[in-house]
Amino acid sequence: MFFPGPGSDCFALPLLYRSHGGERMNPNEVRFAADAMLLSLAKWLRMLGYDCLAGSGIFGRSLVETAVAERRWILTRNRRYAGDLPQLLLERADIFLLAGEELPGQLREVADRFSLEPSAFLFTRCLVCNAPLHPIAKPHLPPSVPHAVRAREEHFWQCRHCRRIYWRGSHVRNSMRRLNDWLGNP
Repeated sequence: MFFPGPGSDCFALPLLYRSHGGERMNPNEVRFAADAMLLSLAKWLRMLGYDCLAGSGIFGRSLVETAVAERRWILTRNRRYAGDLPQLLLERADIFLLAGEELPGQLREVADRFSLEPSAFLFTRCLVCNAPLHPIAKPHLPPSVPHAVRAREEHFWQCRHCRRIYWRGSHVRNSMRRLNDWLGNP
């Protein structure tokens, strides 16, 4: 468990599941749950390929209970959990309290602390609902995909949960540029 004592600004972080050899953690080794203050961070972790539960409807006790049940690390900036939630629940939770106030610093903080792999799993999860993406052949694309995109792009992916379609357009290049600026070399 990682959590500040009431009124304290001192924190202790336990050893993570993998702490040897400087290896990176892949998405099968760590999962997250971000509180409502960190929805943007959740989206960028998904972009890196990491499972990050988040949404405006899941917070407080519900977030902690879900994270404990699903063995997820809770990402938060909320220093008041200790006074707001039952101690027995908090003792079962793995909580990472972020110091950064801005998204680039928060993403760097999580990537560094959890030794996340910054490039091998890019764009493998739905940015909206967090489900894994699956390849979809052009003939099976829905009519909502513009004809110009169909003609220009060769590879497409679909979220089987929310049905969104993804391709590697300019938005992907722009996101990769940001990731490179923030994390270096994805």
